[in-house]
Amino acid sequence: MGEEQGEGQRDERDWEIARILESNEEAVLVAGFLHSSGIPAQVESLHVEELPVNLGGLGEVRVLVPADRLEEARALLDASEAAAGDAGDVAESGKEEPAE
Repeated sequence: MGEEQGEGQRDERDWEIARILESNEEAVLVAGFLHSSGIPAQVESLHVEELPVNLGGLGEVRVLVPADRLEEARALLDASEAAAGDAGDVAESGKEEPAE
């Protein structure tokens, strides 16, 4: 019988960094987006909430995915960011660009 995987514990797969972010909140949103897309994701935080400044690498928050799903996760995140950027352009201009 296998052991139950506890909260915050990784399974036996190799995990890779899909994104490095600056806040726990943003990382949780990204991990949730990946989960909703069928990709397992976990948040690994080095961020110290009590400090008023970001300490570079000591303050980063990582979103990890299984190594065999890394390219898929990065492509999905890139596409999502591109779509969000396009939506931001429309919101700033107040109207959509005409289709060609």
